Amino acid sequence: MVGKTTIARILACRLQYSCISTDDLGAAISAVTDSITQPAFHYMGSQDFREYYVTTSQVKLIRDLNGYHEAVWPALEKLIHNHLTWSTAAIFEGWALRPAYLAQLTGDLDGLFLLADDSLIEHRIRTCPFSQRASDEGTMIKNYLARSVWYNALLRDQIKTFGL
Repeated sequence: MVGKTTIARILACRLQYSCISTDDLGAAISAVTDSITQPAFHYMGSQDFREYYVTTSQVKLIRDLNGYHEAVWPALEKLIHNHLTWSTAAIFEGWALRPAYLAQLTGDLDGLFLLADDSLIEHRIRTCPFSQRASDEGTMIKNYLARSVWYNALLRDQIKTFGL
């Protein structure tokens, strides 16, 4: 909720690049798999996303996030490699792009990561209507916020570690 998609779309439009969303890729993979063949893409089960955040511990939220990112990375890596091979410019955006993954790649590419102060992340989460109709809105926000702040810190650490 720091503006990744918005900025990626604006840049892609101005530069006349393709814009590829990791969220869309994950949704496509989820649509053609099931929880037995690809459990990392179906970590919420049949739960409504709001109830997933209400009923899931922060430790499991982070474990599910890591599993999803690890599972989607091979597909993202292949797409990035294909764009580098075809010499077609693209902007890839989304929360599944980690600095540690991009640091493994070679070629004409670069990474831009948006980080925010924890207070901005909290403000955006608390003012976004996505938690409405959760059975326990406070718990949902608390768990979603804890996972988001953890992830922002992970990105910050990886950006520093890999010099991105």
